[in-house]
Amino acid sequence: MRSQNIQAPPIDAFGDGGFRIAGIRKDGDTLIAANAARAWFRASESLSVADFAAFLEGSDKPDMVLLGTGERLAHPPADIRKAFREARVGLEVLDTATACRTYNLLAGEGRKVGAALIAV
Repeated sequence: MRSQNIQAPPIDAFGDGGFRIAGIRKDGDTLIAANAARAWFRASESLSVADFAAFLEGSDKPDMVLLGTGERLAHPPADIRKAFREARVGLEVLDTATACRTYNLLAGEGRKVGAALIAV
């Protein structure tokens, strides 16, 4: 059964240290959760489970989250992957450019998808 995500904001552009999402510039790292884009303030350069609370808690969890890790693919620590498995939320790790393109494709299909994007 496919989830509906009709109002998912599209990523129009990325680069220069930020993103243009639904026509609005977002500087720095960005989360797209519950059909809204907002700044993603990480506690440190290394990722932690707490950085993904918007996707792992509450009743409006996405089916899948795309993690854009910057210019190069970098896998998150095992505890993050475990937290996503336990929350029954898919996690796909990609470089940020590929994550943006994949997000637009899945959101355009009406999938319930979120994104955690490290700016390039």
